[in-house]
Amino acid sequence: MKRILTATLVLLLLGMVVASGCLGGEGSSSSISTSGSSTAGTSTTGSSTTYTSIPTETTSTTETSTATTTTSTTTTTSSTPSTTTTTTTTTTQTPAEEAYWTNPWEYAPVEIDGDRYIITYYKYDYRVQPNQSAPTYEYVVEKSVGKEKIHVYGMDMQGNRVDAGEHEVYAYKTVVTPVKAAGLEDTLTVTVWYVSNESRAFLYPWDVMWLSYASPTGTTSDVFVGIKLEYGGKSFTVTNPNPFQSGLFPYFEGDQEVFNDINEDLGYLYMGWVAVINLGLWYEWSDVNVLVPQSGAWTDMEGHSYEWSTSPDGSATYGGHSFKLVDFSWKYEGTVEGVQLQGKGKFSPDLPLAVESEGHYAYKDSSTGETTVIYGYIKLEDLKLEKVNP
Repeated sequence: MKRILTATLVLLLLGMVVASGCLGGEGSSSSISTSGSSTAGTSTTGSSTTYTSIPTETTSTTETSTATTTTSTTTTTSSTPSTTTTTTTTTTQTPAEEAYWTNPWEYAPVEIDGDRYIITYYKYDYRVQPNQSAPTYEYVVEKSVGKEKIHVYGMDMQGNRVDAGEHEVYAYKTVVTPVKAAGLEDTLTVTVWYVSNESRAFLYPWDVMWLSYASPTGTTSDVFVGIKLEYGGKSFTVTNPNPFQSGLFPYFEGDQEVFNDINEDLGYLYMGWVAVINLGLWYEWSDVNVLVPQSGAWTDMEGHSYEWSTSPDGSATYGGHSFKLVDFSWKYEGTVEGVQLQGKGKFSPDLPLAVESEGHYAYKDSSTGETTVIYGYIKLEDLKLEKVNP
């Protein structure tokens, strides 16, 4: 388990690095090329219901463009001779629809034919290989979100249970069905409760931060309400009274031994997922038209570089609606840190979730020189949409 957590933390840090300065800043040289055209797909009409609360941003922007050719070169040199930035962009587009993946991996509403929808359920096929000599584990991960009423308890300084009342909260439920697992032999259900909509709770099947909220010493969080794990006829529940009543500690109920049966698989569930979601390259496609072939490259001339490409690839139907698909590939290398990342897959500019993603994430241990390669794969199998009140 220690090896799992170490690898997970390294991946999280790598994701944060790739998502931040290593993908841009001074001392860089980048280029983008565009060619070809695409005819956008259409949407069909499905059943609609209502939803009471929505995020504030939409998932994509679509508009019609005219044929233009623009080439611009910008060179910036600072007072330090070694710091030079050169950016050259050439764009040629024939009349076609435009679409931008503006909210990758965010709990944002989906816009279809002028109407807004919210994702209330998704189902992924998920595979992870924690290192190059380990087996590849596979799970079916289902996530749903809705509102429900729960009873919240806390504990006082003497260890007595204190009733903090019944409250309506957002419930994020993850159902994990093992296909080939490390230890799971039955369905695992993880439910987390929050006072308000939380994008991270919707995107992750399991988050190590949830256990830190459940610390016996208490938490100052005023949005995290609790967590419940159910597996093999056992259950364990933690409720945090802090959002409703101060001066109390979290209350624990159930069989804590459930962690002994699921802890290894929990690590694997988080490992590949955090690598995929924290990859900063997703945001490279937020300001380029992905309905025509695109490619880009960047380097800081100091051992950090990446390259990527996208190309439209038909459509797929989810929740009774058709969504345009885009093939993507990417590669990142940080020679200083001994990091190599690469992947490919599909996304839709109209959905905040990736449709398919496959990648290898390699890092070198600075003390031993040993390289570990983690493999991750996700494929969207199903989702449910609910129409949002205008």
